[in-house]
Amino acid sequence: MERLLYVDGNTLSAEFVEKPWIKNSYLRFRDGKLIVTSRSRRAGEKLVSKYMPWISRHYRETNDYTKLFERGSIFYRSMRYNVRHVASQSRPKADLDGDTLVIYSRDGAGAEKLIDRMIRHETERAAAEIAERKAKQIGVVFREIKARKYRKWGACNRDGTITVNYCISMLPYELQEYVVSHEVAHLRHMNHSKMFWATVGTLCPDYRMLRKRLRNYDSARRQVYMPVANLA
Repeated sequence: MERLLYVDGNTLSAEFVEKPWIKNSYLRFRDGKLIVTSRSRRAGEKLVSKYMPWISRHYRETNDYTKLFERGSIFYRSMRYNVRHVASQSRPKADLDGDTLVIYSRDGAGAEKLIDRMIRHETERAAAEIAERKAKQIGVVFREIKARKYRKWGACNRDGTITVNYCISMLPYELQEYVVSHEVAHLRHMNHSKMFWATVGTLCPDYRMLRKRLRNYDSARRQVYMPVANLA
């Protein structure tokens, strides 16, 4: 069941999910909506009332994020692009044209896959270029770079495989460098010790400031597309 909450003078959509078998109720934000999971609707209402200050604070923080994906637009390479479909009988593709990301296809079907493919390709290319430079700087070698839809910004396995969130190519370049530097540093230290952070500092001297900036970007996958008929 859904209803609207009034938070800081604004309306927030809240979805109440009842799970009678759970012991603990909890709150979370997902795609700009508050999800209230509890044993009963009454328990959920009490939870919302008790934690309204937390809801208010988190709501403000969420609204301050730069959304990488929003309905009808996409944030890419530090710019906001509108998404537009152009009917074409040629091979489907996605191209940047000024401040617009144009989807060329017969009827707009598969637009999301086209954009995903473009972002994934660019992310792997950009991340590999940064990783090669940073790895050489500290004398380590990585096995390969993978870009995928990921809850985290990045990860590094002991076999030398670096996985990055496929959205990092959408970030400002200095933040891309920080994310990749962080994972390259793990090739030397598979932990978050003082030595690890010292290595990150060698690769990225402004990492503290960049780490804070990174929190202002929302890495969750968003619904980008309006119905094709509504794409301007």
